[in-house]
Amino acid sequence: MELDEFLRHWDVSREELAFICDCSLTTVNHWFSQGVDQRIPSEKHKQRLALAHHIWTAIQTEPEYLQKLRDVYYQKRRRNPAK
Repeated sequence: MELDEFLRHWDVSREELAFICDCSLTTVNHWFSQGVDQRIPSEKHKQRLALAHHIWTAIQTEPEYLQKLRDVYYQKRRRNPAK
């Protein structure tokens, strides 16, 4: 997914973009710079943007039942940590 398309859908900070794309804030800042310092997101970064978009879109449209089921999972997980 292209960066500009992702940003049309989601209001995220540059720090959040760095986390989503598993890169440094410096790299993200280069995406927004002009001139010789400008860079474009790599295919890896675009794949991560697409994955975040897919997950967040699914979360927005999932039924309340699945939200409650997830809550039950996280509560149970806290009581019985993985070995």
